[in-house]
Amino acid sequence: MRQDNMEPARNMISMEEYLKKRQAIKKGSTADKTEFRETAASALQLAELLFV
Repeated sequence: MRQDNMEPARNMISMEEYLKKRQAIKKGSTADKTEFRETAASALQLAELLFV
């Protein structure tokens, strides 16, 4: 049987708040990927200089 609980009603956020949080999370992960790509590119350039 389903129980009614008032707790979730206080913790609910609007769809707009949810989307803003998701966008912030996505921007953070995109920045991490960009930083990783830059680091990988730098490592590759360094390897080319050392082994050529």
